[in-house]
Amino acid sequence: MNEPVAKPAPYAQTRIREPAGDRTIGETFSVGGVGSDIVVPGTSDGALIQVERRKGVWVAHPIPRASESGSGIARFDGRPLISPRDLRRNDVIAVGDAQLIVTDVTRTLLRLDVCHLVGNATIAPAATLATLTLGAGGDDELEIQARGVPVIRTPAPTALQKTGRRGVTWLAGGALFAALIVVAVISLVEPISLDIAPSDARIRTPGTLLAVHSGARLFVLPGRHVVRAERAGYIPAENRLVVGSDASASVKLRLAKLPGKLHVETGGVAATVMVDGVEVGHAPGDVEVAAGDRTITLSAPRYVDFISRVNIAGAGARQDLRVTLSPSWGSLTVVSVPSGAQIKVDGAESGTAPATLQVSSGVRHVEISAPGLKTWESSVVVKAGTALTLGPVTLGQADARLVLKSDPAGAEVTIAGVHRGRTPLEADLPAGVAHDVVIDLPGYASWTRSVFAAAGRNIGVEARLQPVMGAVTIQGDPADALVLIDGNERGPAPQTLQLSAIEHRVEVRKDGFLPFATAVLPAAGLERTLRYHLVSTDHAVALQESAPSIATGTGYALRLIPVGTFSMGSDRREQGRRPNEGLRQVTLRRAFYLGVTEITNEEFRKFRSEHLSGFIGTRSLDLDSQAVTQVSWNDAAEYCNWLSSRDGLPPAYEKKDSGYVLKRPVTAGYRLPTEAEWEYAARYAGPGRFRRFAWGDALPVQTQVGNLAGAEAAAALPAALSGYKDDYAVVAPVGKFKPTVLGLHDLSGNVSEWVNDYYLSFVDNVPVTDPLGPDDGARHVVRGANWKSASVSELRLAWRDSEEGIGPTIGFRIARYAE
Repeated sequence: MNEPVAKPAPYAQTRIREPAGDRTIGETFSVGGVGSDIVVPGTSDGALIQVERRKGVWVAHPIPRASESGSGIARFDGRPLISPRDLRRNDVIAVGDAQLIVTDVTRTLLRLDVCHLVGNATIAPAATLATLTLGAGGDDELEIQARGVPVIRTPAPTALQKTGRRGVTWLAGGALFAALIVVAVISLVEPISLDIAPSDARIRTPGTLLAVHSGARLFVLPGRHVVRAERAGYIPAENRLVVGSDASASVKLRLAKLPGKLHVETGGVAATVMVDGVEVGHAPGDVEVAAGDRTITLSAPRYVDFISRVNIAGAGARQDLRVTLSPSWGSLTVVSVPSGAQIKVDGAESGTAPATLQVSSGVRHVEISAPGLKTWESSVVVKAGTALTLGPVTLGQADARLVLKSDPAGAEVTIAGVHRGRTPLEADLPAGVAHDVVIDLPGYASWTRSVFAAAGRNIGVEARLQPVMGAVTIQGDPADALVLIDGNERGPAPQTLQLSAIEHRVEVRKDGFLPFATAVLPAAGLERTLRYHLVSTDHAVALQESAPSIATGTGYALRLIPVGTFSMGSDRREQGRRPNEGLRQVTLRRAFYLGVTEITNEEFRKFRSEHLSGFIGTRSLDLDSQAVTQVSWNDAAEYCNWLSSRDGLPPAYEKKDSGYVLKRPVTAGYRLPTEAEWEYAARYAGPGRFRRFAWGDALPVQTQVGNLAGAEAAAALPAALSGYKDDYAVVAPVGKFKPTVLGLHDLSGNVSEWVNDYYLSFVDNVPVTDPLGPDDGARHVVRGANWKSASVSELRLAWRDSEEGIGPTIGFRIARYAE
């Protein structure tokens, strides 16, 4: 029925012996009808059970679909297989008209004998624990035809013999006839090879007239027969077969032991008995257990589970198991003063003190309470089988209950120097003493009162807070603008208002102008004056009038850069020109702000406190006022996002792979200046005028134009500017040198600066507006000379280069769009 299948040898294997032959399969397979890995007779299509290896243990479990009908239920050692069972040697699984016998089992090898039980009408296959295997005929009945009876020929008798020996003839004829019958019967008998375990089982052939059992053979006449094996203490096994003369037959029978009787004694404790994880009965008392090594588990409420491995002899033998279950509770004795107090354990009423309680082991929450007295609460650890005494616990006076309100509400409450929350508030006060109550609310005078706490008393207190007022005068340009305080209109300016001494939001509005808003904190006895200047709604005018410069929340200053058009790069004939300085016309239409100075160590450490710029020899690069160095382009972009978030602006950069890229469209958040913005601002000398160097268009270098490679650093550098001194051998504090026309410092000298653009060696000469540089690249652009610069090429404001790492000569300044 099952053809041998060749499969690759897995780490774990199942070796199967079937009527059709031996074969090897993997560690997971199904058993049942057509479609299963092992097909057995007497089943419908589909699998009935699944066998698999779980962490080195072979397990058989029913397939739910198959267990829906009685005909599809498999049996494991005589019991219905309704849950997963571990496989052990000599276990028998009955499936349909076949049985699977476990002949060997290890962590990586399972051996099974598959025996077909064809036509068993005496014991249903689902209930039979024995197996039978036929010979070469497989699952089909074998019909063995009788051999031909030999013809015995004798000489014809003579007349004399007939006459003289008539009596002898009749006697001889009778003997001859009997011999012929015996010979005929013997010639018809067919042998059946027997393989029986246990070997001393009794062999019977019910309904067979002639059957001779000799050793491992059974001799019967052709026809239909029943072969049955029986032994005391075992479940009988039988098989029906048809014997003919055209083939030999063999019968293999395996008798399974009957379950054993296990008497479990628990000393009177009612417990549930489980065998190999399956509930089989209750103790104390007897339970039936299949033969073999079994795991016995006893479970009882409030007792620790008992688990033991027991070898069950089976065959109806009786065995005893005496168990003393360990309690999982301890004894808790509670004593209170006064007595009669109510006890609660884990919130459950548990009687009155004094009392001894049986409590489950573990951490338990105990409450002891009595009318008019303060409840005592604590957590205790109860150990199984041990006694714990709690007390005597003396219950003190009940707390007083303070109910506190204020007008206005929301005031901070301090009682006896401890902050207790905000009004309205309820608080318990220890009885018998006075408590100082203080109520504070910004803009109002403190309220203080001493409250005596009488035991068990409810005390109600309501505090009316008195406001503290201060004078604020609001005036500015243009006059008669509308003033709003905390969103409420208060009339035109100028005017003086009496406001409570808390922070107020002041707004000034007028048609045709941008609104002005700020916060003011009045103070008692001190008049404050708030001046405003409204800016026209024309944005260009507004920026020039209202915000020529701005500052970040950390105090870093940025200047508004006027828009315009310029020639970016350098002419081919310019002294010191490099091939990467392609000349093109650039127009900047979107107004932007640019940092007045480079970002300092102090500014950067507000973002990353552990940052160190390091040393050059014995000279520090890490002073708060020095420009930050040892920062990568990604460090600078991350700083910009941090500063945008701190100031409530949208981030300019977004994360991509392991770094950052500029968002498109560009937001108004802080960012690095574009290469075009940096060069435009650095070279700006007035409307329509741009210069080559920081000091003008020609050499030599003028004094105090920047921190360059001067005489102070000459000994440590390969080259220096002859005759130039700037007082700093390494990075200088920012803002120490002359500013540009736009009020910007250190665009030439101190440190070279990261800009936003990816680097390209050759630049397209097509005119562009507000360029952002290439969309991608491997390195970013740095601009501007640094404290090591001494060549004419680097001193030019058109000089550009690329970097991808960090160093002591590279820092950055920030920018952002004005809108």
